[in-house]
Amino acid sequence: MNRYLYGLLALVAGAWLMSPSANGAGFWAWRREAILLTGLLGLVTMSAAILLATRPRWLEKRLDGLDKAYGLHKSLGIAAGVTLGLHWFAENGAKWLVQLGLVMRRARGGPHGPENVLIDFAKDSGEWAFYALITLVLVALIQRIPYRYFRWVHKALAVVFLFGAFHSVVLMPDRWWSAPAGWIVILAAAVGSAGALWSLAGRIGKARTHQGRIESVAVSPSGLIDLRLALPAPGLLYRAGQFAFLKFDALEGPHPFTIASADDPCRPRFVIKPLGDYTATLGAKLAAGQAVELEGPYGCFDFSADGTREIWVAGGIGVTPFLARLDTLIAQGGSKRPVDFWYCTQHQAEGAFPADLASRCERAGVRLHRMPADCAGLLSADGVARVVGPLAGARVWFCGPSGFAQHLRGGLQALGLRSDAFHSERFAMR
Repeated sequence: MNRYLYGLLALVAGAWLMSPSANGAGFWAWRREAILLTGLLGLVTMSAAILLATRPRWLEKRLDGLDKAYGLHKSLGIAAGVTLGLHWFAENGAKWLVQLGLVMRRARGGPHGPENVLIDFAKDSGEWAFYALITLVLVALIQRIPYRYFRWVHKALAVVFLFGAFHSVVLMPDRWWSAPAGWIVILAAAVGSAGALWSLAGRIGKARTHQGRIESVAVSPSGLIDLRLALPAPGLLYRAGQFAFLKFDALEGPHPFTIASADDPCRPRFVIKPLGDYTATLGAKLAAGQAVELEGPYGCFDFSADGTREIWVAGGIGVTPFLARLDTLIAQGGSKRPVDFWYCTQHQAEGAFPADLASRCERAGVRLHRMPADCAGLLSADGVARVVGPLAGARVWFCGPSGFAQHLRGGLQALGLRSDAFHSERFAMR
């Protein structure tokens, strides 16, 4: 995803280079250009982050799924914080250099007139928006903050952007109005403002929202929540491997969960593992008949790639998209190409879910390999290759911890797997 970020930064820097620069030379002229460049980079990266936060359909496929889009969204937010920090330093650091006697004070013009009230307000609003942005970005990056507070931080960032966009447009130099940098300022301000207003109006994901109820809920001794929903026809039209956002109460907001079935669009199933503060108590709060709001489907983890054989790897609760795929293959009479499925868990008891996994794999034409770490150790690329043979025509579908994915991807590619043949789903959405 970083290639998109680097490409965007290069595009913006190129537009800045193609635009007229300030007259004069020396420290103050270069400072002015540094202020403009860092401000432009900050505006564009924040605008792009807001655009991705609106979950646009047309970008999801291009970025290989909403989970990847949110990874890019996070990188853009960090880039916005860094570039706007440099923007603030370029604006204010010169005062310290003057006070230290390292730079001669710049000659100033006459006093402000009535026509400068708008400019003064744009300067003040931009500065306070920067302080708010840095605070909110730092809060957003702290993983220990509960999601219900995290999402309100993102709502506040939309307001911050509106002030930042106003600051950028009003203070943009006249020479930029007919230059590439100016066009980018106007486009970024317009796109980001539209996304911010869309977010503040609560319209994100509304076109994909379904109102339903909980049909059944069961909690296993290990804490797994097995949830079956009931939706009005035509239900949730999705492909095996995709996920949806579930909202059980307005205060907490929606959370993403992988769909664990493919048998009935009006009765989608979800299997939820207690991994955080929210899911740890969720099972006790749910009951049959309870209202639920579902938004989706999302994701490109849909087993659509061609190849001579498939390799599936699930890490713990990452088994859920494969359960849905098994349903699909069973309905189709079994897989038409070899499929090896490694189910990796921390403990042997954890791999007992679901109880009918072996029989479902057999009916789907999938060869199952259970890999409990406490008995069989960790799965390696060499271990996979010993079972399936040459990897040249294989396609890998992986759902599990990111560190596990990176280790396995590198090992399999070293053994001949194509770089575009490893498909993975991110666990984290923030």
